[in-house]
Amino acid sequence: MGPSNRGPRGRTHTSRRREPSEGIEEDELTQAAAADSDEDDEIEALPPTKAPKLSKSKRAKPSTSAAAALDTDMLAELGDQPIDRGAAGKLSGMSDDWKRMRETIHANAYALIRDIAATMAEFGEDDAGQKTLGKLDSTMRSLVDTENELLSHEKALHDLHQKIARGEPVTDAITLYDEGVQRQKQEYAMRTSRKKYANNDEYLAFRQAIYEVQHPGQPMPPASEFIEQEEGDDSDDDDDVVIGGVTQDYKCPLSLTILVDPLTSKTCGHSFSAEAIREYLGSNRTSRKKCPTSGCNKVISLDDLKPDKELAKKAREAARRERMREEHDEDMDEEIIE
Repeated sequence: MGPSNRGPRGRTHTSRRREPSEGIEEDELTQAAAADSDEDDEIEALPPTKAPKLSKSKRAKPSTSAAAALDTDMLAELGDQPIDRGAAGKLSGMSDDWKRMRETIHANAYALIRDIAATMAEFGEDDAGQKTLGKLDSTMRSLVDTENELLSHEKALHDLHQKIARGEPVTDAITLYDEGVQRQKQEYAMRTSRKKYANNDEYLAFRQAIYEVQHPGQPMPPASEFIEQEEGDDSDDDDDVVIGGVTQDYKCPLSLTILVDPLTSKTCGHSFSAEAIREYLGSNRTSRKKCPTSGCNKVISLDDLKPDKELAKKAREAARRERMREEHDEDMDEEIIE
C-alpha cells in the first residue's frame, strides 16, 4: 500500500567553531517543496509560498558531506595523541553545531511542507491533488531521513565527548567518529518505513494537518495506516499497532468558540482565548485558580500562560474552514428550498 492520499575547532590560532548554518546546503533542505518538480505540475499550481530565507551571513555554503569532511579535518588536527578533557570541549561544540543545523534549518522545511500539504488537502480534492499529497508524503519522509543523518553526526561526536569525560582513552578520533556515524546510519536504514515514520513527531504533525482538513472533528487513525506494511512489521491486527488517534480541538473551554489569540498554560498544556482566560483569572498575575478545562485538576495563573503563535495560526485556519462549511450548508439548503 503506498502513501495514503487522504566540528571541533582546531588549533586556537587557525580554527573557529562552524556557524550553525555552515555545513549544509540551503537547497538541500528548502528544495523539499519542489521535489520531483519536473513531474509535479500540481505543486506549481499552489498559492506562492516562499521558503524561509537565511540572512547573508547565515546562508549555508557547503553540503552535509562537506560539513562531515570539515569535522574530519578538525579531528585530524588533534593528531594521534590521546585527547585531553580540554579538547573534549571542542567535540561537544561540534556536536552542538550539528544540533543547531537540525533545529534552525531543517525544522523550517518541515513547517513549509506541512503548510503546503494542508492547503492542498483543502483545495486539491481532485485526482491531481491527491497525487500531489502522495508526493508531499514522500518528501516529508525524505526530510525525516535527512534529519536522522544529521543526528548520526551529532550523536557520534557526543559519544566521543562522553568517552573522554569518563576518562576512557581516545587516540583515533577520526576512526571512532566515522564508525559512530556509519553505525547510526546503518541502524536507521534497517528499520521498516513504519518504524521510521509512524512515531516521528514531524511526520505525525504532517499527517494530522492533512487529516483534520479532510475529516474535521474526527480522530486521526494510527499513522501506520498511512504507511505501507513491510516485512518485519507487526501484523495490522496487533493491538500494539492499532492505537487510537487524536482529535484536534481549537475551541476555548471558557468561551466555547474558536480560540482567539490563544494562551497556553506551561503547567498543564491547555489553551484558552486570551480575553476569556484573563477575565477568569483576574488582573493579579500570580493569583492561581483551578484550570477551567474539564477533567484538569492543575492550578494556573497568568504568569503560567504564554502566547502560542502556531496554535493561533491553526485556529484561524479552523475558523475559516468552519465558515466555509457553514456557507456551503446554507447554499445547499437554499437549493433544496427552491
